Amino acid sequence: MKFHSLTVCAFGPFAGTQTVNFDALSSDGLFLLRGQTGSGKTSVLDAITFALYGNVPGERRPEGLKSQHAPMERKPYVELEFSTGEDRLWVRREASYYRPAKRRGAAPQRESQALYIKRLHHGEWKPLPVHKIDEGGAELASILGLSMSEFTKVIMLPQGSFAQLLHATNEERRRILEQLFDIGIYDRLEGYLWEHKKESESHLKELDSRIAAHTNQLISAAAALLRDDMPATEAQSPEELIEPLLSRAEKGHQRLRAAEAQAQQAAEHAAQELDLLTTRHRQLTYWAEHTEQRRIHEQARPEAVQAEHLLAEHQAAEAVHQWLVRADREANAAQQQEAMAVSAEQEAQVLLQDQSEVIADTLEAAAEELGQLHARLTDPEARGLDERYTELGAAAQSAEQGAAEAERQAHTLSSQVASAQETLQQQQDQIVSPEQTDREVEAAQATVRAAQARMEQVADRDATASQVEELGRQAEEAQTRQDRAEKDYRRTSAAYLQSLAQELAENLSDGEPCLVCGSTEHPEPLKRDTETVTKEDLNAVTEALQQARLTRGSIADRQLSAETKLQGIHSALSADAHLSADEAREAYAASLQQCRDATQRRRQQRELTDQVQEIRERLVTLRQEQTTAEHTASRRAADAHRISEEAQTLRQRLTHLRGQHSSIADRVAALNQWQQVFKCAQKARQEAENAAAAAQRSAEEADEHINASPFADRHAVISARLPEETLQRLSQQVTTFADGEKRLRFEAELEDVTAGRRRSEQGEKLPSQKDLDDAASRAHQARDALEHVHQQLAQYKAESKAVERAAADLEKVLRSRQDQAVEAHLRAELADAVRAQGGDNDKGMRLTTYVLAARLERVTEAATRHLIAMTDGRYQLLLDPERTGTGQRLRGLDLKVYDEYAEQERPAESLSGGETFMASLSLALGLAEVVQSESGGVGLDSLFIDEGFGSLDDHTLESVMSALHTLQGEGRRIGVVSHVSEMHQQIPVQLKVTKTNSGSTLDLIGVS
Repeated sequence: MKFHSLTVCAFGPFAGTQTVNFDALSSDGLFLLRGQTGSGKTSVLDAITFALYGNVPGERRPEGLKSQHAPMERKPYVELEFSTGEDRLWVRREASYYRPAKRRGAAPQRESQALYIKRLHHGEWKPLPVHKIDEGGAELASILGLSMSEFTKVIMLPQGSFAQLLHATNEERRRILEQLFDIGIYDRLEGYLWEHKKESESHLKELDSRIAAHTNQLISAAAALLRDDMPATEAQSPEELIEPLLSRAEKGHQRLRAAEAQAQQAAEHAAQELDLLTTRHRQLTYWAEHTEQRRIHEQARPEAVQAEHLLAEHQAAEAVHQWLVRADREANAAQQQEAMAVSAEQEAQVLLQDQSEVIADTLEAAAEELGQLHARLTDPEARGLDERYTELGAAAQSAEQGAAEAERQAHTLSSQVASAQETLQQQQDQIVSPEQTDREVEAAQATVRAAQARMEQVADRDATASQVEELGRQAEEAQTRQDRAEKDYRRTSAAYLQSLAQELAENLSDGEPCLVCGSTEHPEPLKRDTETVTKEDLNAVTEALQQARLTRGSIADRQLSAETKLQGIHSALSADAHLSADEAREAYAASLQQCRDATQRRRQQRELTDQVQEIRERLVTLRQEQTTAEHTASRRAADAHRISEEAQTLRQRLTHLRGQHSSIADRVAALNQWQQVFKCAQKARQEAENAAAAAQRSAEEADEHINASPFADRHAVISARLPEETLQRLSQQVTTFADGEKRLRFEAELEDVTAGRRRSEQGEKLPSQKDLDDAASRAHQARDALEHVHQQLAQYKAESKAVERAAADLEKVLRSRQDQAVEAHLRAELADAVRAQGGDNDKGMRLTTYVLAARLERVTEAATRHLIAMTDGRYQLLLDPERTGTGQRLRGLDLKVYDEYAEQERPAESLSGGETFMASLSLALGLAEVVQSESGGVGLDSLFIDEGFGSLDDHTLESVMSALHTLQGEGRRIGVVSHVSEMHQQIPVQLKVTKTNSGSTLDLIGVS
């Protein structure tokens, strides 16, 4: 991990914006961070930790990081640019603080912590897609690869926590090493083997359970099958049970199959006996029934023969009778046609005598004369005369009406033209010049604007005067609160300094250096005689003082602004300065009404001008319409005269053609009626003659058919015909007899009937019902016995299959159990070995612990090189493979020290303060070297050491500084924080923190 730049604002003691260029500061690999006590050296390191983790080491809380020297509205934040692995990132984290309220008099508003992250991608900063601060913190932690606790143990070594890695427990040291070194493959291997062991054990337990379940299932199935023949199973293993149970099941199956064959034979014999008896009974019964039906049929034969004779005579009479009916029908039709012909001729004679147009005296001659007259009247020219005359009458009437309407319209338009001319003259007299009305409106609008501005100035003057008075009162109250806050701050600040001095004095011990002056002698330490004032108490009163000053300044600025504004308003009003708000509003209302009146007059004049233009255009249109109406009236009068003359000529011609009728069409209709009457009379005569000839022919044909039949005359034919009821009865009797004959002949050929005849001829007797019932009972009992054996056999087969399946399942599970037991044993041995739970692991160390111990051993070797240089070869860092520590389970990660002077090993906890500092520094440097040489871990390119050098004597300090200078060419960046003056001289590149009354500043020294 390498830091490039840091920017802080309103953070800790830094009121303004301060920036540190770590690339320039760390160019030599080693730099010093120095400054007065309380100037903010540790705050620089806290800013880095806060940017990465949103918190700071120690007892301080992130809510109190806002600088007391910064204005209340200034936002506190930290920006850090750094690299880790292949990533280069920029982080901005804003601390929580209270900002002034936007609404006057409201309490300050709390702003929560905020986080923004960017990643450099192909030369362009791309923001990370995080929406919540928790998500951003988690994303940042995954990129860093270290928690805050681990970060402060290996990279940022704060005051009081420098030796945490050296004195950490094995579990804590394990977590740190796991983050720094990539041992994921070993951890996954260890977990993989352990999970496989558990899986195998679980599988064996499952197989044992399945074996027990299948054994119980086999015993239950065998007990249900064998019942009383079930052998004892308590002392036998699952493997020993299978063979005897299957053998006994097969013997029972053989016994049931033998019983089934015996029952099948008995059932077949009983069924055969019943079938023979039933067949003999059926065949003899069928023959007896057929014999009886034949006797009854022969008794009905004479009646059937008589019925057939009567039906034959009826059919012969029916064939002749239809010719008689036809002759009668034709004779009746001839009589009716003759009567109709006589009636039609009489009607035509009467009509001919009434018509004067016809001079002929016979029907034929009259029909020819009427045809000639009809031809003249139906000529196309004659047919159109009536229609033409009617059209001319309507046209003449329409022409007269149109001429009168055109005359009225011309007169109306003439009156409208005169009225429009009069209205135009009246409107023109009322028009005023448009320029004059525009000037009146502009003058009224100017008056309104001036009155409105004066009214607004008066209202603003009154409001500003009230504001000046209110701000004066608020300024007095704010000054009182500020005086009280300054008094509280002075009292609390002095009490806080006194509490710090008392706390420092209480922590002094003889022989231990003072944190302020470094002296190990404390002749007169300060005694506690006042109540303790904490940093939070001082922060509270400081914040209250800042708020009071901010409020007082804000009110003063607003008061001055209001007074200046009031003077400007008085100057603008000038002579109207005495004007009241009501008077200004009344003047504005009066000017506004005058403007509205002028605008209304201008609008009325424009409307009047538009009306005059419309009247002029209407007058032109009316004159054009008047001329058109006059021409139309003259044309329509001429048309009416012409149509009247044509109608008079046509009337004379129509009088000749109509004759005695009202129209030609009526005369043609009368002629059509006369011709129709003559045609009907001629047609009726012809039809009467045809009907008489047809009647004569039908009578002759009827006589011919009687002569050819067996009947003597017409009366004999009618007598031979039967009534419908008698006919149906005789037909049914003949049909029934014929059907009976056919059925008897068919039945005589049936197998059962012929067999019954032979049995009867051989003297066999009909079996009794008792014989049939006894045979059926024996057959039923035999079938029931066979069915019972079948059910027993089916049930036995089903239960036997259940036994066979249970045995097969048990054998399968037993084989699987044997195979799995071998594999589970191998898995358990391997998993126990890598997790230090087996006898084969003589070191008693888990695989991951062993790997971490190997890494830690390399770290201690690298750290020992630095520790030997710092202690002139006295101390070495070693691993303690046997020690686990109180309450610890891990082995192989504990540290010890070898003392060359005493030629013995010592626990790391036995080192003095200075020795602990050197051992911890060596461990940190060695850890950085090993991590950098590894791939896949967290890069430790930077190291920050906050204090600890004051516990070293001059010789040891020189050795430590010599060891640090040797690291300058190795690419690492080491920053140290110290008050020791010798270090100021030996480290030329420095970051100096300067404390002032308005906040601390940062300066780079020794950087080109």
